[in-house]
Amino acid sequence: MTRTNDPITVAGTTVEPGQREDVACVVSESYTGDTTTIPIAVINGVEPGPRVFVTAAIHGDELNGTAACQRVIDLVEPEGLHGSLIVVPIVNVLGAQIHSRYLPDRRDLNRSFPGSNSGSIAARMARIVFDEVVTGSDVGVDLHTAANRRTNVPQIRVVADDQRAQELAVAFGAPFALAASIRPGSLRHIAHEHGIPVLTFEGGEPLRFDDESIEVATLGILRLLSHLDMRDAGPPPPSQPPVYMNESKWLRADRGGIIDMQVEPGDHVVEGQPLWTTTSPTGAERRAMESPVEGVVIGGTTLPLVSPGDAVLHLGIPGDRPPFEDDPSEEEDAVSTRH
Repeated sequence: MTRTNDPITVAGTTVEPGQREDVACVVSESYTGDTTTIPIAVINGVEPGPRVFVTAAIHGDELNGTAACQRVIDLVEPEGLHGSLIVVPIVNVLGAQIHSRYLPDRRDLNRSFPGSNSGSIAARMARIVFDEVVTGSDVGVDLHTAANRRTNVPQIRVVADDQRAQELAVAFGAPFALAASIRPGSLRHIAHEHGIPVLTFEGGEPLRFDDESIEVATLGILRLLSHLDMRDAGPPPPSQPPVYMNESKWLRADRGGIIDMQVEPGDHVVEGQPLWTTTSPTGAERRAMESPVEGVVIGGTTLPLVSPGDAVLHLGIPGDRPPFEDDPSEEEDAVSTRH
């Protein structure tokens, strides 16, 4: 077979067409001088095509994306790939080592982009990921879970006014799609500024594997590669297009106590529907919470104990889907889990 693609170089390693290389990208060193590396799989196809990156565990405790990356790496062969795929199963390796969302100095890596070569560890890691993975790519997928003591239904979050990203979200095929504002300093923010559409996937909860979220993420990435003509075949599209939500709202406890939840993630709720009941430890006092709007439960707490003001349920508010050129089927406050 004639190789017509170009070699690509990532973190000093050149990968020829038709080859896959596992790259250990040096990002820092420990107190003892041991090197800290980010593992990267570079798959360079035989034929020319787009360059796509997939990142996971930018928050070190968000592991569903890591499992999805492993599956994608196993399934995508360079001989059948048009273009190149760069997969980073664990970006925040230092946070992952201590089972933490954050870096050891408590900085949030996903608020540190584009970073710098001479700043904090977070800044240096962000800069290397931006230079070696994001730069030169055409499309990206960034895999996340909910924050600690929360869970999310599998969903894609995209910029509301980015039609290219909206189109790719439909091709991905997650059951829900949310128009979410961009957080400054996030990977999605810096990629958007450089004209690279990035789909942010959310699914499950931290520090554990959720089979459904992993499966949705894996199939979505494979569908996306097929949509971009990077693979000849991909998983079939889902039977239903995503439920599109143009905004979301966190509902909070108005009193402390023990939560008795009456809905589940993924449920469609109507205005006035009971969502949960808060009771005192002895059960002597009760307070019911009704939904103030119609929406879909896209996330919520996994902790049954709440204090006044704690975020309990995350509702997505369905809206009209924006127009798509290629449709195959025919912020919030500081506690938000948006990325």
